[in-house]
Amino acid sequence: MEPIYLDHAAATPLRPEARKAMDPWLTGVSGNPQSIHRWGRAARESLEDARERIARTFGATSSEVIFTRGGTESANLAVLGRLEAVRTSPSEPGSGPPLFVYSSIEHSAVREAMAEVEARGARITTLPVSPRGEVDEAELDRLLARRPVLLSVQWVNQETGLILPIDRIAARCREAGVPLHVDGVQAGGRLPIDLAATPIDMLTLSAHKMGGPRGMGALVVREKSHLRPRLFGGGQEQGLRPGTGDVAGAVGFAAACEAMVQGMETEGERLGRLRDLLEDALSAAPVAPRVHGGEGPRAPHILGLGFPSLPRDLLPGALDLAGVGVSAGSACRSGSTAPSPVLTGLYGDAYARTTAPLRISLGWSTTESEVKRAIPIILETLERVRSVGV
Repeated sequence: MEPIYLDHAAATPLRPEARKAMDPWLTGVSGNPQSIHRWGRAARESLEDARERIARTFGATSSEVIFTRGGTESANLAVLGRLEAVRTSPSEPGSGPPLFVYSSIEHSAVREAMAEVEARGARITTLPVSPRGEVDEAELDRLLARRPVLLSVQWVNQETGLILPIDRIAARCREAGVPLHVDGVQAGGRLPIDLAATPIDMLTLSAHKMGGPRGMGALVVREKSHLRPRLFGGGQEQGLRPGTGDVAGAVGFAAACEAMVQGMETEGERLGRLRDLLEDALSAAPVAPRVHGGEGPRAPHILGLGFPSLPRDLLPGALDLAGVGVSAGSACRSGSTAPSPVLTGLYGDAYARTTAPLRISLGWSTTESEVKRAIPIILETLERVRSVGV
């Protein structure tokens, strides 16, 4: 039987719109966008057109879109580039080691970047997030009063689908004069994002989470003085991310963004119905799961489940052998035996250490028939793991 792919939060297959847009740049002669000859000018024109289309999709201006090689690099540029800006600019606030704040359920791209700025002499602290996706606004105000140089908060959590209250957080940051970085990797194309209305200073996006090409991302930066580059040589991307522009990647990214946003409402309803179908069926398993993030608002494409007393991290391998592709959490944690920092942040260390997590995520190519075929396979696999530990 044909295997069933249900791991779209890790990587979504390339959309046909993106493939079609990329094809001309993957065959024949493709010039360097920095070159002045006709091939270079054509490449530059297409690169800038893609930048403008992505900017328009998210309510930004084209000069604010900095292309990167993916979401991880974008998040690292936001955090580490901010540290360098603080160190080199006399106009930055405060004295002593700068303070960075990030939410307790951030992706490892942010969390490990924060650990690195701490290793370089900065101070870091976390903003707790409740299982409902809420932040304590009194605690947020207390942290903002300490004048951090950056607050980093994700829009949609990659393991639970929880939607964080970015509009309220952004308004608080703007009032306090604190730059806000938002990891929008799982939100892009799935939730309305209008940077003209929401005062976000930096937004991380990843193409392959939206049906675009892998190895392509962006950091939308409202104020360039907030950052310094992490790479050097060439001066491309306004000096913040030098390197030859990936024209094929950019045009594929733009096409995927537009396709996702144009169909966002109807696709969100469709994926929400499929997620609920899975959730209802799997909640009846002999080992009743906890729905991670089920207490709060969730994006429609992610279903996170926790199965108590099952061996952690065995379910994805067992399901792969059965023909269903899922994960135990973020793909960036693949191979780690440590409990999920996200589940630890939401439910505590004891829960994270004694619960087998399972993340099922849906995308544009997921069909209802695939979901219905997957349900009995998942239930049978859960019973097998429960009964024999394999």
